[in-house]
Amino acid sequence: MKKVCYAVMLQSQLGPRAGELMLQESAQVVSGYLSLLGHQNRFSGSVLQEGKYLISGALRSSVDKEPYDAIFTVRDGRLTGGLITRHGCWDLTGVRAAASRLDSE
Repeated sequence: MKKVCYAVMLQSQLGPRAGELMLQESAQVVSGYLSLLGHQNRFSGSVLQEGKYLISGALRSSVDKEPYDAIFTVRDGRLTGGLITRHGCWDLTGVRAAASRLDSE
């Protein structure tokens, strides 16, 4: 199972939001979490082609839960794509985070 963490920036209707995306990939299936606004939001999805992913989940905030679908591409340690929500499309960009001690064990 491949497991990679990205430091991400979401351009939402409320402005930019920094967070973390943990992506686990195994046999054309992906899962993980998108950590934003103090909440860790689980997601699941599939590999469309090498380096291209389709995921679904919901973003929690203190007042709401926003369902989304997202398509993003990972190439050379950079993540680019977007979340599709009922409030429009939000750009998602990121870079691979430095490997933590746990990742290397």
